[in-house]
Amino acid sequence: MGYTISWAPLRFSDFTYAGITEILPKIISEDSKLTIGPHGFSIGNDDDNRIYFPKDEPRWCWEKTNRKPYGREAMKALILMVEYGVTTALDHDDTDMTWYLNALDAVNSVWPLISYENQKKYFIDLAQKKLMLQG
Repeated sequence: MGYTISWAPLRFSDFTYAGITEILPKIISEDSKLTIGPHGFSIGNDDDNRIYFPKDEPRWCWEKTNRKPYGREAMKALILMVEYGVTTALDHDDTDMTWYLNALDAVNSVWPLISYENQKKYFIDLAQKKLMLQG
């Protein structure tokens, strides 16, 4: 079962990219393959189950994911990217933000986030907005 996650990328500096790619192996599950290259990184174990995060993507990004094996790991990467100011407007097409909130807690437990409370509020508010639009 899959769903679509989306985000608005912002430009990475080389310095920020180096910092994020240094932290990623600490927060991404060992069960998910992390591949880091000069133009971006990917998470997933094979071509059919991989999400790519380009370093310099000026457009809004959408990615169809599977809840397993890599959806949560992609969310963890996006949460870290928000922390470092290289992405914004995280979303997915489900009204339940529990997946993002659980990923947020997982990242924060390994790498304490300065933006933790702000990101938590963002996901809770987003869930409420989605529910109001539905109802």
